[in-house]
Amino acid sequence: MELAVVGAGVGRTGTHSLKIALEQLLDAPCHHMLEILGDPAQVRAWIDAVEGRPVDWSAMLTRSRSIVDWP
Repeated sequence: MELAVVGAGVGRTGTHSLKIALEQLLDAPCHHMLEILGDPAQVRAWIDAVEGRPVDWSAMLTRSRSIVDWP
């Protein structure tokens, strides 16, 4: 699934509310840092991203139509 919205904001600024709204508006999952709690395998990819290494975003965000928050 291709991303339609990227909410490049800072955590603790209403990103969870934004996630819920985007899921309703787009009728598709929105990736939020809470997703890592249910899928700890994502941690390695986020560490790679933070440290400037390549990340297979398509594989990690395959279910999502939008993404908000950051690690």
